[in-house]
Amino acid sequence: MTVPVYRLPIGVKCSSNNGKVSVSGTKGSVVFNSVSNLYRKGDMVIFLPFLTPYYSSIFTQAVQGVIFGYTIELSLKGIGYRVREENKKLIFSLGYSKPVVLDIPNDVSVIFNKQNFSISCANYSVLQNFATTIRRYRFPDSYKGSGIVYNGEIVVCKEGKKT
Repeated sequence: MTVPVYRLPIGVKCSSNNGKVSVSGTKGSVVFNSVSNLYRKGDMVIFLPFLTPYYSSIFTQAVQGVIFGYTIELSLKGIGYRVREENKKLIFSLGYSKPVVLDIPNDVSVIFNKQNFSISCANYSVLQNFATTIRRYRFPDSYKGSGIVYNGEIVVCKEGKKT
């Protein structure tokens, strides 16, 4: 049986303490729970006991996230749908009687265009959870196609009532 050895790129630091693995780099840091202990020699990392495939994928996502970062682009489709930022909070006007207010997580940064905005973070799971939380407030409508959609997502609209 071969021992899974991970090679860390230049500028990435990795440490383990009390069941938590910390990976840090230029774009930020990612911390996740792990039963395995980390042993390091130079830029080579070995986990004992070996990482399960799930935790192995989390570790590789963390390493890629601290080097390149992850970005999700969302767009608002609909009349009067707007988003703005005030005091680390996103304020959405989505056609409800009151605006929807969301706190931005610490690691996430938001960049705005007119109807598009992109959220970026080093931790992919935090980024996906935040994007899903945003989308939950106005999921794309199946008849008009309006709502909050990912860039490049194709919304298949149903046929309207025939007369």
